[in-house]
Amino acid sequence: MWNDFRDIRFLDLSKTIWKLVRRMAEEKRAQISQLFLFVSAFLVQAIMGMIGIAVPIYANFLGASPFLLGIIGGAGGLVYSFVPLIFGTLSDRFRRKWFIVASMCLCSLSCLLYNISDDPAEIAIIKVLESTSVAAFWPAIEALIADTDEKNLEEFLRKFNISWGTAMIVGPAIGGGLISAYSFKAPFLVALVISLFIGSASPALINELKKGSSNVEKGKQSPLGKNDVKLSSALLAIFLFSSLGGMAASLFPAYATNLGIPAYEIGLIMLFWGVARVITFYSSSKIEKRLSKKGMFIAGSSILAVASFLIANSSMFLSFAICFLIFGFGSGILYSASISSILRRWSFSRGYAAGLFESLIGVGYFLGPIIGGAVSTYGANAPYIFGSLLGFSALSIQLILNMKLKRKESEI
Repeated sequence: MWNDFRDIRFLDLSKTIWKLVRRMAEEKRAQISQLFLFVSAFLVQAIMGMIGIAVPIYANFLGASPFLLGIIGGAGGLVYSFVPLIFGTLSDRFRRKWFIVASMCLCSLSCLLYNISDDPAEIAIIKVLESTSVAAFWPAIEALIADTDEKNLEEFLRKFNISWGTAMIVGPAIGGGLISAYSFKAPFLVALVISLFIGSASPALINELKKGSSNVEKGKQSPLGKNDVKLSSALLAIFLFSSLGGMAASLFPAYATNLGIPAYEIGLIMLFWGVARVITFYSSSKIEKRLSKKGMFIAGSSILAVASFLIANSSMFLSFAICFLIFGFGSGILYSASISSILRRWSFSRGYAAGLFESLIGVGYFLGPIIGGAVSTYGANAPYIFGSLLGFSALSIQLILNMKLKRKESEI
C-alpha cells in the first residue's frame, strides 16, 4: 500500500514538473515571438523607407514625367486607403502569420520586378503590388501584438511604435546611402533579402494564439455610448495627424527649397520630425498617466494646430526645426492614443480594428497632399494655414466630445 502511495506521489510530481517545463517553454516561445514581431516591424518600415526614396529616383532616371511620378505616388496611397481594411478583416478569420508570409512574398516579388523593370509606366503597376504587400503586413502584425496581452496593450504598442518609428528615421538614409555607394537598384536588392528572411522565418517564430483563445475578456465592454464617443475621438485624431503629416511630407520640401533652405537642412528638419515622434512614443505611457487618453486627443490636436500655424509663419532653418519638433510631438501623441483606443474598441476582432486604423491613415495621406496642393494656389504657406484651421476645428470637436463623454459618465 505504501508503494502504491509512493507511486501516486511520484506521478503527481512528474506531472507538476512536466507542466512547469511546458509553461516555461511556452513563455520562452512567446518572448521570442514578441521580439520577432518588433524586429519585423522595424525591418519592414526600413524597407518602406528604402523603397520610398529609391522608387521616385529610379523612375526619374528612367525618364518618368512629373505627372507619372505623381501617379506612382498616388497609386500607392489609393491602394492603402482601403486594402488594409480588407486584409485586416480576413485576418480575423484565418491565421494572421500567413498574411505576414504572403505580404513578404508580394514584397519580394515587387522588389524583383523593380530590379528588372526599365519602363517608368511599369513602375506604377509594381507600386500597386508593393503597396498591397504592405497593406497585408501592418494590420496582421498590429493585431498579433495586441493579442499578446490585453492588460499590457499600451506597453506592447509603445515598443511597437518605437520599432517602426526608429526605422522610419533610418530607412530613407540607408536607401540614399545604398544608391550613392552602389546603384539605383541596390535598395531593392537589400529589401528583397530582408523580406525573404521575414517571410521564411515567420511560420516558425510567430507564436499565434488560436482563434477564440485570446487573452481578451470578450464580455468586458464599456458602458453604452462611452465607446462611441471615444471611437469618434480616435477616428478624428487619425484623420488629423495623417492628413497634416501627408501634406507636410509632400509639400514642405519644395516649400522650404523656394525659401532658399539647402537640401541637407531640409533633411535635418524632417529628421527632427521623426526623432520627436519616436521620443513621444517612448514617453507615451507617462504622457497618458498625466493627461489620460481623452486628454491626449485634446493635447495632440492643439499641438498640431499650433505647429501648423508656426510653420506657415516661419522662413528660417532654426524656426522650422522647432516647428517640426512640436509637430512630431503632437502627431506622436495622437498616433499613440488612437491606435490603442481602436484596438481596445474592437478587442474581439483585432484584425478589423488594425485594418480600419491603417486604412484611415491611408485616406489621410492620400487626401492631405491633394487638399494641400489645391489650397497652395492661394499662397505658398496656405496649406499650413489650412492645416492650422483644421487642427483647431478638430480641437473644438474633441472638446465637445469630451463634454459629451463626461455627461455620459455622470448618467451611469
